[in-house]
Amino acid sequence: MCGWTQAAAALSVATTVMDYQNKKAVAKQHAVDNTVAMGHYNEAYLNDLSKIDNEAGYAQREKALEEFKIKQKKARDMATALNAGFGNPFRVVQDISGAADLDYNYVGFMFNKDMKTLQNQEQEAYAHMIKGYSSLKSPTQPSLIGTSLQLASIGVNYKIEDMKRRGEYKIE
Repeated sequence: MCGWTQAAAALSVATTVMDYQNKKAVAKQHAVDNTVAMGHYNEAYLNDLSKIDNEAGYAQREKALEEFKIKQKKARDMATALNAGFGNPFRVVQDISGAADLDYNYVGFMFNKDMKTLQNQEQEAYAHMIKGYSSLKSPTQPSLIGTSLQLASIGVNYKIEDMKRRGEYKIE
């Protein structure tokens, strides 16, 4: 027949083993959750990069369009001035070209500004991904040695209680 001390020891052993297995399962699930979260951070980062690349393409097209407009306006203005007979043709071309050069420089400046902004957005997207990675906590694996010590402690306590019950245990 099984005594109370044996039943208590068996329950303690079972509880300790189940607790270890539960902690192991929780750690495994935590690792899976971290992997899923990292996948979401990666996906968000790639979406940000895609948007930034699209914006860079729009900026390049806008720059090309503006430069084309400047070139067409310059040619039209020179043709109009030369056909109207306004003085020295060299000075007419020089004046109109100077104005066009200013416009080209402004368009170039605005394009470089847009590219710098997009570059900063790329860095922010990367920083956001790294910040997300850093926020993930590593799963804590349960200690097999700690569990073994708990089981050994249960065995020692069982033996002490058994000896007390038999009257063999003496405190010295």
